[in-house]
Amino acid sequence: MSTYRDVSAGDGRSRLPIVLKSAGAGACAGAAAVYLLDPARGRARRARVRDQAAHATHEVRDGAGVLSRDLGNRGRGAGAALRYQVSGRSADDRVLTERIRAELGRHVSHPHAVHVTVEDHVVTLDGDLLAGEEERARKAVRRIPGVKSVVARWTPHLDPTGVPTLQGPGRPREPVPELLQQRWSPTARFMAGVAAAYALTAARRLPGPLSWVVRTAGVAVAARALTNLPLRRLTGVNAGRSAVDVAEAVEIAAPSEAIWELVSDYSVFARVMPDVYEVRRSPDGELSHWMIKGPAGVPIRFDATETKRDEGKEIAWKSTEGQLIAHTGSLRLVDRGRGRTRVQVRLTYNPVVGAAGHAIARLLGADPGHKLRQDLARLKQHVEGEHRRRSVRGERPVTVGT
Repeated sequence: MSTYRDVSAGDGRSRLPIVLKSAGAGACAGAAAVYLLDPARGRARRARVRDQAAHATHEVRDGAGVLSRDLGNRGRGAGAALRYQVSGRSADDRVLTERIRAELGRHVSHPHAVHVTVEDHVVTLDGDLLAGEEERARKAVRRIPGVKSVVARWTPHLDPTGVPTLQGPGRPREPVPELLQQRWSPTARFMAGVAAAYALTAARRLPGPLSWVVRTAGVAVAARALTNLPLRRLTGVNAGRSAVDVAEAVEIAAPSEAIWELVSDYSVFARVMPDVYEVRRSPDGELSHWMIKGPAGVPIRFDATETKRDEGKEIAWKSTEGQLIAHTGSLRLVDRGRGRTRVQVRLTYNPVVGAAGHAIARLLGADPGHKLRQDLARLKQHVEGEHRRRSVRGERPVTVGT
């Protein structure tokens, strides 16, 4: 007796995602092979991939060591905090006084205006403070191990006017929760990454809308943990000019006077940077008008104002308010002696989608750091060629200040 399998439409639909995934994997493998085995550039690309893999291996090994040390330090810190809660009750009045002063610095904007007296573990608080800080400071002192009771004789003030000890811009130095800090510790990044991985795994068993919410949150936390950058810098939302930092340097066989003559009025940028179409400096020298190559080759115009000029040494600028791509930049010349100069360029900018867009650009081969290195190499070639031509003709470069 023969058994026939009934192939239904549902089975066909279930196989379709597998076929698409296989086709996608094959296309990716083919693209990788073409990229790495290209007869002209394949060798250099393979070398670059090996270097990046070695660098990533070193980064992982160093990160594991940092995480191990941080976990050990935090474990010892937790043990010390537990011992403090137990053995801290036996501290004498002098030690207790110092603990109270340190704690008041976290909850009172002007801790020097509060006088602390401890006698037989009974705390007396005199002096002045703002009314909004009174209850919080009293509770904080009461929680300190070893404090039996708190007698608050201080004078709360609604306004610091007329109170000499409350003058000045003081503010409480409250501890910032770990996850609200700009930079996370290695332990916080590890725990957040584990939580994000669990959330992404658990989202498969949740209903559709809730699953998408959990997946989005998991991806955001994972990106935050991997990059150790605030979300506003990752997305570019309210990141100002500091979403991405790029810094490169090159040493040029020419004196700083010859280089300064070319870069001080920005004229050389349009000649050595393919992505810079035009740079015009205003007559007063405070403003410059730029036209650069944007996404998909669309020209972008913006204005920048000069923020610093140290003749012969450094210039710095920043984009004016309301520009599409907010950024700052600086170019610094360091005399290395024997007719050589080190040119240092630093750019801080906020792309349309923040640091995430910067990372995507790097994956697609449009690394801003790599492009800046290429631009500096062209600047080096241009300046050294111009310097040689002037030397052959017997001309002297214009000296700074003339």
